[in-house]
Amino acid sequence: MANSVTKKNKFCFDANRAVVTKVFSDINETDLFNNDNNFSRQIFFSYLDLLNTYKIQQFLTALSSSTLADSIRESNIYILLFILSTLCSSVLFVDSDISDQYNSLLNAMRLHVNQNLQMIVRYVVPSLLRAGCGKSVIEWLNYPTLTETARRPIVSIVHNLSRHDNDADELNKYGAIEIINQMQQLDNVRQSTTLLINTMTLALLSTPNQIKTDPKGIKPILDELLQITIHASTAEKYRYNGFHVSEPLAVLVKLFIDDTTFDYVMNQAETNPPSNLTSTIKLFSDLLISFHVKLIEKNRLEQFTFIVLFNIL
Repeated sequence: MANSVTKKNKFCFDANRAVVTKVFSDINETDLFNNDNNFSRQIFFSYLDLLNTYKIQQFLTALSSSTLADSIRESNIYILLFILSTLCSSVLFVDSDISDQYNSLLNAMRLHVNQNLQMIVRYVVPSLLRAGCGKSVIEWLNYPTLTETARRPIVSIVHNLSRHDNDADELNKYGAIEIINQMQQLDNVRQSTTLLINTMTLALLSTPNQIKTDPKGIKPILDELLQITIHASTAEKYRYNGFHVSEPLAVLVKLFIDDTTFDYVMNQAETNPPSNLTSTIKLFSDLLISFHVKLIEKNRLEQFTFIVLFNIL
């Protein structure tokens, strides 16, 4: 139906979406979903299944288009996501609810977010901080009963916020460094990928003097940061294992304030294939040249990556 939309009848599509949103909001205010869990679950998974189609996943991972039909599709998807996010607070989930059948949809959503990262960083993140998100995520991170699975998304949010100076200052107002250091001592964190993200976050939140005074136990993390950079340097869109190449680089440039750390990464880091001073300098130099060429595109993420590489070299 969206393919037949024109400027003249687009108003009808917009009006219908507005009505659906208003009706759902009104129903939600009646406490119907809170009072009938079976009904809430039925509605939730019905809407989730509407999104869980090959065509929707194709659309989410395609490059943005300016056609009216695509605008209609995107708006409809966002309405479904609004309904799902609202229902989440009313539905009682069990472990088997979100099974592997939704993996492709969740991955498509993740890729869609990555493609729209520019807008998220520029507009959404500041709005979240103004709404008190910085304080809340630090409080959530400090919950003692959180499982590793439940903690991981919160850790990722804190890491993403810490990549921006103003946001890092906001997190530090609420004791982010102290809480993350406490979390690092948990057994399930020391043995998981959360340790890497936490270490990256601590480096971004810390001052140069703080980094110099706490270099212990960091060699395996440095190995992994350089390894991610090596893989991402040749990957599509410079992304590897969920990280853009700028993310490990931004951490390394801060850690390099410590001469011992700099020497280890450049001369001793254990990677596959093995690296040495010459290969590591070549890695950073080749990336610098690649992102210098991209500066003409005025992409803020690519500009940031170029600046980080320039500072390293």
